[in-house]
Amino acid sequence: MDVHVGNPVVRGALTVFPVFNGAAVADTGYALGGVLVAERADAVVGELVVHNPGERPALVLEGELLAGGRQDRVAARSVLVEPGASVALAVRCVERARWSGAAVHSRGGRRAPLAVRTARGQREVWERVAGYGEGESLFETVRHLDTAASALVRGLAPLPFQCGVLVGIAGRPVLLEVFDAPSTLAAVWDGLLHAAALDALGRRPVPTLGRHARRFAADPGSRVAVLHWHGRAVHTVAVNERAAA
Repeated sequence: MDVHVGNPVVRGALTVFPVFNGAAVADTGYALGGVLVAERADAVVGELVVHNPGERPALVLEGELLAGGRQDRVAARSVLVEPGASVALAVRCVERARWSGAAVHSRGGRRAPLAVRTARGQREVWERVAGYGEGESLFETVRHLDTAASALVRGLAPLPFQCGVLVGIAGRPVLLEVFDAPSTLAAVWDGLLHAAALDALGRRPVPTLGRHARRFAADPGSRVAVLHWHGRAVHTVAVNERAAA
């Protein structure tokens, strides 16, 4: 992966490094909106259906929160849906108890905190959702933290040509997320940073050193997922699971 890690911004326990992609493109050829996300006809917890009625391929991101349906979910992987196509999307439930409601889910641009994204199995997802506070859904359990999380990252914005971020929390690199174009990062920036801030709240205010971040970017380990399309990496996610839990 041809990436360059720049100089960070530090906010409390949160360190955000800009990442520049040497293989970036000017025109992605895909859209980030316009898809319909719904329950399967034979609804199950771990899978939804994404339909793209538009004229351009459409991207749904791993970690994206999907509200509504029979229960709120989080996308377990990234998918790129061709025009007119429908694909199965692996998901996890982030709302315990409810199994009722309309079939359609809404996309509000929010991402799940990394602690939820890295949970192993549905039971652990629910445990980590409940760990944020009272309520059945992740949207409810983090509500009392949203104002503080927003304040932590207020004023941060991607740099020109920036395509990704490397997030450090309490002195340790935890997440590398890289897109194939600056425009994609800009579109998902608020949700990505807000989720990172939720992970950082209450942690030790220790900055993550640049040498540790660059070492992680060069060798992130085994938890790496890459969505390829037309011969290029559209979305790359590398997670330091031990540090993120």
